[in-house]
Order: sequence, then structure tokens, then C-alpha cells
Amino acid sequence: MVHVVDITQPTNPRISPCMLLVGTKRSVFDDYYRSLRYLGYRGIATDRIYDDPNDIQDAVSGVTSDQIYTDFDKQTLITGSYFWNTLYTKSEPLPSIDWTIQSQKKKILDQECQMATATFKGRHYTAWFAPSIPVNAGPWKLNGLPGIILAANDDKNEISFTCTKLTMPEKNAPRIVFAKNATLISAEKFEITRKAFIQDPKAGMALANPAGTLMAVTVSPGAAASQTKNKRRSLNNPIEKE
Repeated sequence: MVHVVDITQPTNPRISPCMLLVGTKRSVFDDYYRSLRYLGYRGIATDRIYDDPNDIQDAVSGVTSDQIYTDFDKQTLITGSYFWNTLYTKSEPLPSIDWTIQSQKKKILDQECQMATATFKGRHYTAWFAPSIPVNAGPWKLNGLPGIILAANDDKNEISFTCTKLTMPEKNAPRIVFAKNATLISAEKFEITRKAFIQDPKAGMALANPAGTLMAVTVSPGAAASQTKNKRRSLNNPIEKE
């Protein structure tokens, strides 16, 4: 996932490795670091995934991407964000996206994909879906096409998703379920909490962790070297424009 989070720095987007776990009835889209934990990995992996210390900090605090859980049977979508070590969630009906399927085709990871376009959450997207994998899931909240979405981007190139690896189901794959420790709040309170956290992450940490214990963050030598050349980004360009 590539996201220009700061419109004053269009050439310095946040690049977030993510993972989409898909079943016939449910899917989960999340930051790759947290997905590894979902799959049972218990080590600190951020320093192996991210090169920029700012991205490492964002990954640990959970602001790189929302966790999106989709239940196709119940037609429900749950958005979760980690404001430091507390997972807050909001639930909403699964959005219906009015896609227009185009004739253009191309291959992504040896999958024959077809183009589709739609306006969603204030952005106009072009998506590429693979009919040979007949699940209507996709990255983030993009869904509703007759095949999995392997790539998508908005017309301003501020948001893009690109599948770089595709692993087909395994017999012992974990069942897709949402986190049991999540705190469900209203959509209004969720957005208020998010804005407060973005404006003052330390205050959010104090609320989530009154003891004031900081999470451990390991920064690789390459990341430390890049710290002087990469300016901290402001979060002024949300993925959802409306």
C-alpha cells in the first residue's frame, strides 16, 4: 500500500507492506507486521520490513493502515485501529461500490486481470481483478467485483495497492476471525479518537497505557542512517475523502 499521507510531500509517500487474508466468507486486510502476529509469529519484525524509522514507529503504533475485517455472509465491515496498544473498532454495513467493468486486461502475478473503475469514499479508483479467483474481496475496503482485486489506485496517484505475492489456500490455514480484545465504539467516537491520537500520539499513549510504559522499537542501521534525510510526515491526506 502506497499512501501520500502528506500532500506537501507528494514524493515521500508512506509505503506499507500489508497482507490480505481471504476466505469464501470472510477477509482481513491489515499491516503486514500485525498480520504476522495474527498468523502466529511473535517476534519483532518491523526492523526487517521497514527502512525508515518513522515508518517503524508508525507500524508499531498502528497508524500505517486500518485493520479491515469483512464478513460477506453478514454483509458487515469492521474497521479497527490500534491507538498505541488498544484496538478500537467501528462496525458498519458492507459498502456497495458501483463498479464499471472495462474491457482492458493485463496479467498480474500470472493471473489474467480485468479493469474496473468506480468512485468510492471521495476518490476515483481503477482496479484490476482476477476472475479466476472468484472471491469478491480486495485490499482495504475495496470489494464487490467478480474476482479478487490484485491492484488498485486512485486517479491522483495518492493511494495505490499492488499485490506482490499470491499464496493459495493451505489445509492448515487459520480461520479468519476478528480480534477478541477489540473495543467496539460508535463510528463518531472512533473518528474523534483517531483525530485526537493523530494530533497527540503521546496523549493517546497515556490514555491507553497509564503506567507510561513505552513499547520497544528496534531500528535497523539502515533506518537510523536515513533518519536525517527523511522529514516526518503530517497526516493531512486521509484515504477516505468523504
